Amino acid sequence: MRVKIRRFAETSEYFISVTERRATILDVLEAIKNNLDITLSYRAQCRAAICGTCGVKVNGKMVLACKTKVLEVERDEGILIEPLDNMEVIKDLVVDHGDFISKLRDAKSWYIEKEQPEKVYPEDLANYERETDCILCGICYSVCPAFQNDKEFGGPINFVKMFRFWKDKNDALGDVRVEIANKNNITSCVHCRYCTLSCPKQIPVEEDILQIEFYGKQKGIIQKKENFPDFFSFGF
Repeated sequence: MRVKIRRFAETSEYFISVTERRATILDVLEAIKNNLDITLSYRAQCRAAICGTCGVKVNGKMVLACKTKVLEVERDEGILIEPLDNMEVIKDLVVDHGDFISKLRDAKSWYIEKEQPEKVYPEDLANYERETDCILCGICYSVCPAFQNDKEFGGPINFVKMFRFWKDKNDALGDVRVEIANKNNITSCVHCRYCTLSCPKQIPVEEDILQIEFYGKQKGIIQKKENFPDFFSFGF
């Protein structure tokens, strides 16, 4: 099988034998590094789609290397592996997560407990259970086209975390989360759903953004942008 790997402005080409039907993209990268090119750099840790570090772009699709089978993405001409988009490349397939991590930090995207927490029941957990599966892989961030027009946009990964804690009745910030979402330019989302379709954990990212945005506009926390069509006026 022919494997091309984009490394900055150059593309390296390798030929390897893949006989195992369950072989993943990470298996391919390890085979290249161990047997053909020790200089190849990429991220990988858990091999179980938990750590979120091995995100790459394969034949134009953003995926987790450890979860994606070669058979799922291979074409007649082989496979092309590239670093994720919307992030600065450090080396080869290693990208800088610093931008979205910094935005998460600024948005206080962590649990802040109330002074007197309430009991949590299964129906409460159901409101944000899927969002707790987020592994901060950055794939939704890398497919988001909103950054083309707004570099200050918080990004899908940020709003998923905001949603998760906003829906937790024991989180102390409550609707302050919606105010933070407004400051992170949530209305710059173009609702393309690329984030939802690409999420390796099947989190309904765009739906989360819709809920925050709709609630914020109803409460007057989020203001509609001037000369910008109101998505909610179309009757979806």
